[in-house]
Amino acid sequence: MSTPTLIGVAALRGRYTARRLQFGEAPETLVPLLRRIWTDTFGRDTDAMAVALLAHDWWTLAVNPKRRRWDRLPPVPGLGYPTEYGAVRQGSLREDLDGVVEWMYLLHLDQRRLVVYEATVHGRWLRHSAHHLDPVEELFVTEPTLDGGGPGMTVCTVCGAVDEIDHVEVPSMAGYGYDTVTSCTRCGSSIATDPMFGDHLVRKPWPPQPPTGGTTGGTP
Repeated sequence: MSTPTLIGVAALRGRYTARRLQFGEAPETLVPLLRRIWTDTFGRDTDAMAVALLAHDWWTLAVNPKRRRWDRLPPVPGLGYPTEYGAVRQGSLREDLDGVVEWMYLLHLDQRRLVVYEATVHGRWLRHSAHHLDPVEELFVTEPTLDGGGPGMTVCTVCGAVDEIDHVEVPSMAGYGYDTVTSCTRCGSSIATDPMFGDHLVRKPWPPQPPTGGTTGGTP
């Protein structure tokens, strides 16, 4: 079953340019694939990846697409299967949705970051998650539970705290989207996000460093 998706590039003030991906996937599947394409196909050149994605609408993405007898267009090596129809779509995160698409993945070129939006039942885009294309840059990651059952654990990559995460989300003063702050209650590392300026990440020293300067005792 197809999962109609938009994939493209974020622009200023909540605008975007995107192409249709007919057989998209949820983030847990598509984000690792896009990371691999970014690394293996484009050598971590985010601009080149964006240009290639916006050159076509797509049936599906794949690292090693093979020619199939029913394809009208040859596959794009290292990227996937293009369609022969479609046009570049330009829109806004504040637009009304018609229920045709389910997900949208937008590259933020200067930050090497991928932000995922989901279409809600209210016909609006809702920010779902943000992912660095280089997973080493992630502050919080989701790991499977030790027994393999139940929901995954959220782990701080600075201090290793598990499920000690505080998340605050309020309507943005930009007039659309949300301002969010996600922080580790153990080490204080945090990531703050707003729709205009993107992410601001703070990694606190761990283990905590003793204060410098001054004296701790009385007069010798």
